[in-house]
Amino acid sequence: MLPERNLSLWADSVNRTRSETLNKNLDIDVAIIGGGFSGLWSAFHLISGDPTLKIALFEAHHIGFGASGRNGGWLSADYPVSRNTLIKRIGEEGTDSIFTALKSSIDEVGNFARDFAPTASFTKGGSISFARNSAQAIRLRNSVDEDHHWLSNSELTEKILIADSICGVHTKSSAVVNPMELLLGLAKYLTKKGVAIYENSAATIAETGRLLVGSYFVTAPRIINAVEAFRSAPREQIPLYSLMVATEPLTSQFWSEVGNFERATFAEGSHLINYAQRTSDNRLAIGGRGARYPFASKRSTNIENSAKTHEALRALAKSWFPQLSKVRFTHAWGGAIAITRDWEPYLRWDKNRGYGELGGYAGDGMTMSYLAGKAMAAEILDNTSSIRALRFVNRRSRNWEFEPLRFAAINSLIKLTDLSDAEERLTRKPSLINRIIEPLILR
Repeated sequence: MLPERNLSLWADSVNRTRSETLNKNLDIDVAIIGGGFSGLWSAFHLISGDPTLKIALFEAHHIGFGASGRNGGWLSADYPVSRNTLIKRIGEEGTDSIFTALKSSIDEVGNFARDFAPTASFTKGGSISFARNSAQAIRLRNSVDEDHHWLSNSELTEKILIADSICGVHTKSSAVVNPMELLLGLAKYLTKKGVAIYENSAATIAETGRLLVGSYFVTAPRIINAVEAFRSAPREQIPLYSLMVATEPLTSQFWSEVGNFERATFAEGSHLINYAQRTSDNRLAIGGRGARYPFASKRSTNIENSAKTHEALRALAKSWFPQLSKVRFTHAWGGAIAITRDWEPYLRWDKNRGYGELGGYAGDGMTMSYLAGKAMAAEILDNTSSIRALRFVNRRSRNWEFEPLRFAAINSLIKLTDLSDAEERLTRKPSLINRIIEPLILR
């Protein structure tokens, strides 16, 4: 029997103690709206920089309700746009600064996890992108650099055995983690440091320096809006849906055949995004895109539970590993991620208003949220830190197009991306369709 609708594997695997609901007025130094990684890491860096701060965090549901508790558990050094695109926008020096900061962030999160969230099973096993046709192989070959190393077919199969794979690329800059265990370990750490966390406490900004939480007022000269995809700004960012499925724990025989003993993250080099990991309890958890975009950027629980997308993910897993033909898939879930028009994340701090917001991670939020929270704290504390000069700090993307053009264009691009992969499977050549749509996507 499947668990309750849209319950992620990660949420189903933890013993969660609920925090209290706000039941009084508060006067504090910093108020944070949102109980995901953006909010919690912002609190972490703030309290690390100034232990005297009175900080409170308000979550409308429970910690990890959104993408933070529903993601693929990847901590990668990927930025939402490609390295080549970023170089064209800001040059090599600025690009190098971002990727250096992302790689350092993975190690810093790993150090925290080992000390304060050991049950998160943080494992830095690297990441593998593999090709199953020659068109994918060409793209992977073009991605090789000092951090991404080519794998011949024999080298790939030594690491992981995937049906019909022909080559791959490996990077050491990636880790896997149980995101809910990490999130709860972080929340427990913050509580011990004096940060107040309130669940079932939806907060709205009443006026400058003041929140309304239920029937109570929270006065705070500094407010951080860390709800990411739940922030209503339909032309600044849109919600796209990433869905996942997971198997039952797989046998030791399966993993001895397949390999991946280092628990590297892995993905097929297709145009339609996919991602997978071997969990700490030996399941296969696989996710990907393909669900439609909702009109006017209205979030949809139906799209989060798209049966068609979930079935496509099960089929993809079985095409990689035919041994899964009779294996049970026990979990299926999904959630929204925020995408800006140029696919880059944002962190904005207005000192005069005492207001900040961060997000737009486009599915790369496990590492980016840590780095963005660090930058937010540096902005608020006015630290002399080089992190404040990174590309995503205090910048705005151009707005998305008006509806109904936005709805028609985005869903057409999603469909054409899927068709690009079908074309490459048939022709074994780089997709002509993708040549047309790639400039429109801006990645």
